[in-house]
Amino acid sequence: MYKAAEFGLLRKCVHLNHRFSLVQSRKGVLSPPCNVTKTVRRPFSVESWALALSQSEPVAYAQQLLEYIHLTTGMSWCHTIILTSLALRTCTTFPLAVYQHHVLARLGNLNPEIEKLVPELKAETNLAVKMFKLNEKQAKILYRHSLKKQIDKLIIRDNCHPFKSTVVMLVQMPVWISFSVALRNMAFMMPYQDMGALVLFQQLSVGGALWFTNLTTPDPLFIMPVLLGLMNFLNLEMNTLRKMGSITKYAKIVTNVLRVLFIVMIPIASIMPSDVTLYWLCSSTFALGQNIVLTSPKFRRVCRIPVVVGES
Repeated sequence: MYKAAEFGLLRKCVHLNHRFSLVQSRKGVLSPPCNVTKTVRRPFSVESWALALSQSEPVAYAQQLLEYIHLTTGMSWCHTIILTSLALRTCTTFPLAVYQHHVLARLGNLNPEIEKLVPELKAETNLAVKMFKLNEKQAKILYRHSLKKQIDKLIIRDNCHPFKSTVVMLVQMPVWISFSVALRNMAFMMPYQDMGALVLFQQLSVGGALWFTNLTTPDPLFIMPVLLGLMNFLNLEMNTLRKMGSITKYAKIVTNVLRVLFIVMIPIASIMPSDVTLYWLCSSTFALGQNIVLTSPKFRRVCRIPVVVGES
């Protein structure tokens, strides 16, 4: 009797559970209750982006490197920033700039071959127009496609894809941003205002030189921001003059945008802490010296950069 009653009770439980499941599925038991608050995503803001950047790992590594060089050498923070900037440029940007000039030289030396191909491709296009009765638009498309195909073959042959010349910017920009944010963090005691940040702030307050003794405040005489703008303009104009013979419409637009950007950089640098402005100035000064050196034919031969057509 006990087993039979137990079995009957079990059947009732299973039956009730099945009916409950059907009822709840019809009511939508899996749907969220009305009183549950929906998750609201926080909209994008400059403050949240800046905070995330200041707490990022590349910025932390940049600050650790600055502190390590400062403690190891025993130099003041002013000299530490100068040494770090020049060392980074020498070890990373300069070798990549030499490689960039290798690529650009090989790419520039393709121009005579491309000029020889143009008459042949035009003749082939004219023949195709007569044979297949192509209109003017179709003829232009055919000519451009044929020319691009031949140029791509030459680029592959000499291993000088134009994208390879952007490697300097792809490496330089993340490094530049990381160290700029790291120096700003140190001057503003960010992102954590602990005892270590206070010690760094106090050291930077007396770690300057000449007229900018306090590296946590902007340049009081605006000398470094003006010099920074001058160095940037000299760098830009040197590159423009070097490419004067083959400058394109797109390159002209980029050059004009950079001119405006460098003008805007002057007031920005005038309100930034002096340690950041000093880093920017050292980086731009090294870039100017690098451009001057890489225009020397003797130095280019030492680096085995191919002789460019028309090079003096």
